Amino acid sequence: MKIDEMNIVITGANGVLASYLLEYFSARAAFVVGTVRRLVETSRPKNNEAIIEMDPLDHHSIDGAIEWTNNEAGDIHVWLNIIGGFTMGNYVEEGRDDWIYMYNTNFMTALNCCQKILPFMKRTGWGRIINMGSQTAVRGMPLAGPYCASKSAVHSLTQILALENCNGITCNALVPGIIDTPANRNNMPDADHGGWVTLGGLAQNIEKLLLSKENGLLLEI
Repeated sequence: MKIDEMNIVITGANGVLASYLLEYFSARAAFVVGTVRRLVETSRPKNNEAIIEMDPLDHHSIDGAIEWTNNEAGDIHVWLNIIGGFTMGNYVEEGRDDWIYMYNTNFMTALNCCQKILPFMKRTGWGRIINMGSQTAVRGMPLAGPYCASKSAVHSLTQILALENCNGITCNALVPGIIDTPANRNNMPDADHGGWVTLGGLAQNIEKLLLSKENGLLLEI
């Protein structure tokens, strides 16, 4: 399938990366839907792009987003689990709230969406799921245990889904280092930004995966 034939859903569309991907793929794909937990104002579809409300921690809300997209654009071919977050925590033996928050924000959002979209992809026999991992989860980082553990779970989920699904359906994960965003530049003004991962670079790698048969890849960028 070519990019211009694909209907794409991107979660977390009010984030920097997801909003960039929404613009990037709306110029290339058949139809692109960005999801946000809460719409600030009612948004009507324009051309081949729309923003809709969806809570990725609520199965009924995900069902509604899938139904809306199916009615508006047809079958969903691509699901990009971009929503997520980062927080510095405490030592492993301290605190509990950060672990629950990161687990829900990074892992459960991806798991819930995968559980809901996979039956539709299996019905059509084709689909691409891409999750967002992290190099920090691979290498570890002190005082960031909740984040690292939640992203490690995303890596494992990606590989398990790849083993369970084939014949046209793939699941891969991007595993970037530090992403070059305004927030990261503000938080790390003295860092060397030259080696950071650009939004354009992430978008291009996603596009390559959509056109590839790679399955279960944890693509470090």
